[in-house]
Amino acid sequence: MKVGRAPLSYAEMEAAGHFDRPCTPQAVIDYLNACIGESQGDAEILAEAIAYLAGEEDLRAIPRQCRLPVEVVRRQLSGRRTLTLRTMMGALPALGLQLRVDVAG
Repeated sequence: MKVGRAPLSYAEMEAAGHFDRPCTPQAVIDYLNACIGESQGDAEILAEAIAYLAGEEDLRAIPRQCRLPVEVVRRQLSGRRTLTLRTMMGALPALGLQLRVDVAG
């Protein structure tokens, strides 16, 4: 069984001063790309990044976009449940983003 670290909520990250929350579209893109690159396939890292970017306001929009119960989405984004592609694909448009595939350069 995988023992992971307890994920920090957006409020905890903000209070701890870990990051300046990206506020421009390019900063958001750079932040998510860095998280994807560092995650090495760990969905928990991407879930934390999405929750951090969303903040409390957009966390309410994500379940509507995903057509999932709020608690399911919160558990996935908090790391208590594995992030699904369905949730990720719903979360990105709720944040004004889209997933694209590109040729590696």
